[in-house]
This record gives sequence, C-alpha cells and structure tokens, in this order.
Amino acid sequence: MLDVNSFGVLHDLSIFVSIATALALVSYWLLRHLRPEVSWNHEGSVLSRPYGAPDLLVLAGIGLLFILTMQPQASGGSSGSDTVNDSSLVFGMVFHLTVCAGLLLYLFQVRGLNPAELFGLQHLHWRSLAVTLGIFTIIILISVNAVASMTVAWLQSFWPDLDAQETVKAFQKSDSIGLKFLVIFLAVVIAPLAEETLFRGFVYGVLKRYTDAPFAALSSSLMFAIIHMHVGSLLPLWMLAVLFCLAYEITGCLLVPMLLHAIFNAVSIIAMLFADKT
Repeated sequence: MLDVNSFGVLHDLSIFVSIATALALVSYWLLRHLRPEVSWNHEGSVLSRPYGAPDLLVLAGIGLLFILTMQPQASGGSSGSDTVNDSSLVFGMVFHLTVCAGLLLYLFQVRGLNPAELFGLQHLHWRSLAVTLGIFTIIILISVNAVASMTVAWLQSFWPDLDAQETVKAFQKSDSIGLKFLVIFLAVVIAPLAEETLFRGFVYGVLKRYTDAPFAALSSSLMFAIIHMHVGSLLPLWMLAVLFCLAYEITGCLLVPMLLHAIFNAVSIIAMLFADKT
C-alpha cells in the first residue's frame, strides 16, 4: 500500500498521463486527416497496423481500472516488510500470469491476431539479437543506475523518509530462503514475461498505431513507471522502459526487451545480495 504522499503524486500523475494521452490521440487523428500521406505509425520494426479501435478501448479500460484501484495506505498501516510475504508474492505471480494470459487470449481469440507474429517471435535472428542485448545491457546498467542515484539524492533533499520499494525492503530484511526465491523468480521470470507483453507488446503497439513511435515510447514508459507504485523509481524506470522500447523497435522482437528486463532485474538482485554481505 502507498503512503498518502506517494499516493497523491502517483494518482495525480496517472490522471495527467491519461488526459495527455487522450489529447495526443485526438491531435494525431486530426494531423492524419490533414496530412493523410504521412504514416509515422508505420515506421520502425514493431508492427502496429494490426491493432484497431477495440484495442484502444481495452487499453483505456485497463488504465481506468488501474486508477480506480489505486489506494493509499491507511493510517497505522504495516510497513513494507510486513505486507510483502510468501502469499502476496504468489498472488502477484498469479496476477501477472493471468493478465498476460488474458491479453494473449484476447488478441488470439477475440481479435484474430497471432501473438507470435505480432510480437516478432516467428523469425528470430540470434546473432543480431545477441549483439543488441550486449549493447543495450551496458547502456541500461550504466545510464539507469546513474539516473537512479541522482534521483534518490535529489528526492532526499526534500523527501528524507523516502523508502525503497516494498518488495526490495522485504528481500533485504527477510531471512526466509523461500521468500527470497519467490522474489527472484517473480523479478527475473514472471515480471519480464508479463510486463513486456503488456507494456511493450500491447500498450506501446496500440499507442504507436494511433500516434507515432516516439510518443508511444514516452507515454507507455511513463505508464510502466507509475504502475510500479514508487515515487523514487519513477524517473529511472521511465528511462529503462524507453530503452526497452528502443531495443524492441530496432529488432522488432519482443524477446529482446523481455531478456533485457530479466537481465536488469537479475543484476539488481545480485547487487542487493552483495550489499547484504558487506
């Protein structure tokens, strides 16, 4: 659960992003009617043409549901280390997988789209994927961690009691091997699979269809950052997601941001483990 201050920031930001995205969709619609020869949404390697108005409505419904279910922490609520336990982590895994499976089922059964083709998984070029992974891994680890350090230093100047994410605190404080294993599995396997399918595969693709790649990357990445529900991580997670979008657009294969996501989370966990021993 969020503290009241964090809830206020994230709730207001989520509403702002929703309104800005809606205005952008209208603006791009007008631009395309004024200049029908321009096809910004067809540039790059990520498919956007198969998406349609029903997908835009589904995206709006997901966003509205998220905003309506955001809740602040009640006064006297428990700390993150108390709220994050084995049961909550298992629930998180089931929720992530359910959202992912539901989205894939919707695309395949309702929309008649092939997710493997839509997400560029049918024709994998392993050598080029390996090179892209290597380059982006270095860029991500350097840039995102630098931005995270600067963001924390800046926020602590006026928000001194800003804590780490609840799952991170639970992982650092717990002596339970089972809880640590669940956190690692969720972070390295489940989250990259489900979150990349939703945010890069669906949200980015739908927004690109009705706007263009730069706006879709910026907007979907901010949504990705907000949904992690931590003010201190907003800027680094936004940058991380933008880099995921760029890697996806370069290769046209959703497997690339999935693997980058898994690598980043794995390195972060290894860093926490080494920090605990020092």
